[in-house]
Amino acid sequence: MRKVVLMVVVIFILCGLTTFITQLWAEDLAASARIHKKFQLLPGKADDRYVVYVPFEVSHPGRVRVYYELTGVDLKVDQTMNLPNLYLVDSRVFDKIDESTWVKMCKTIVNYHPTLKLTTEGLKFIISEVKEILGKDEKPKWFHGSQKLLEKNTSLILDVDDRDLRTTKGRYLVILRNPSPGEYHGNILISFPGNVWEVDPDLEATYERKPDLAIERLELDADNHVVITVANYGPGLLHKVRYNRDGERVIRLQVEVDGKKVAAVPIAEVDPKYALASKGSPVTYRTDILLSQPARVTAMIDADDVVAEPDKRNNKKRETLTPRTSSLTPTESGKRVKRGSESGTKEAGDSLQSAGGNPDLVVTDIFLDHRRRVAVRVENQGGSFSPDIYRATPPVQIHLLMNGRSWAYVPLSFLDPAGKLRQPGGSIIWTSDYVLREAAEITVVVDEGNRLPEANENNNTLTRRLGP
Repeated sequence: MRKVVLMVVVIFILCGLTTFITQLWAEDLAASARIHKKFQLLPGKADDRYVVYVPFEVSHPGRVRVYYELTGVDLKVDQTMNLPNLYLVDSRVFDKIDESTWVKMCKTIVNYHPTLKLTTEGLKFIISEVKEILGKDEKPKWFHGSQKLLEKNTSLILDVDDRDLRTTKGRYLVILRNPSPGEYHGNILISFPGNVWEVDPDLEATYERKPDLAIERLELDADNHVVITVANYGPGLLHKVRYNRDGERVIRLQVEVDGKKVAAVPIAEVDPKYALASKGSPVTYRTDILLSQPARVTAMIDADDVVAEPDKRNNKKRETLTPRTSSLTPTESGKRVKRGSESGTKEAGDSLQSAGGNPDLVVTDIFLDHRRRVAVRVENQGGSFSPDIYRATPPVQIHLLMNGRSWAYVPLSFLDPAGKLRQPGGSIIWTSDYVLREAAEITVVVDEGNRLPEANENNNTLTRRLGP
């Protein structure tokens, strides 16, 4: 009789995938980070459960939601069998976990055989029926909820505040455990306040609402620089957490001239104000590519095929561009404007002369903010300079390196949009999107090409070794 009941429940769950996807979209606007991965629960025993760990890191206060869906079940039951369960816990379930082990675990995402020692209570939690623990009025501090996989699928919800973050260091896990001889396949979805987007591409392809990035226009400006307009035709969101500047899954705008790749720019640089996150706000990006003769130019957004989209054909545009013989007022290098807006600006003087004496831009500190993102403090320890320098081509910028390798260039106009560095004693802090997960040597060079005449050209570089 029990087997019949369980089969009915399984059929109910497997037929409820549409509800799951509907829930997914209902929470879409609230999700700042997401893990959506496949899992496999192989057969286990009552005294030797098959356990899967899915770690994630909450970076700021907010709501955590955990969903699951079963996609396949090889059901083998008897009267005394225990069924698979899902638990939401924090890393205090482990006896001790050092920084490198946690980082390594997070990189794997779905961990089938982690070699981590559990606390005595945590070990009892994993290998026992946990009735003694779950039956207590006062649950372990690391325990935040559970659900049986063969019951009606509802989300686990946890609200995390500042006190929780200080206590747990933001380290949470979903644990799936199978004490039964049956085998279960499915997907786990975790929506949480964080900085990652770890979604299996074939799962993302099933989303009803997906972004649709497209190259809308490819042309030359009055100064013969290649200018590209990118749009999101929607209807889905391109979540801000996907605007990463480095890593394996960076969304890039790639440009080729006569078949040769000449640029690959992260979307965070193309669209720093997240206009492409939703439909209806095209962004125009002026590249540093200057044509002196006719050329066949190709622009491709999402060149590495990172984003699941309904139409990939509009990701690329190819045009033969012919430069003008005369140069009019140029557009600012790296300028992003909405379609139809006036983008012309004045260029700084040829010598980039500063006003009222020479300034002295100095990188005074490199540090990690509370979310472990790399941050840089720059000060002007000299005189003032003209606002035209913010619109210079090529731009005055800072160059960032990690462990000796080039990482990013940040133009002065984005480093200091309010113009604070123009004044003597002016100071700004620029924070990157990069979350440091292991120790690294960070070097920052301000005005690497010496485009800005300064009182001291020997203090433009600073190196710090940072650890998370």
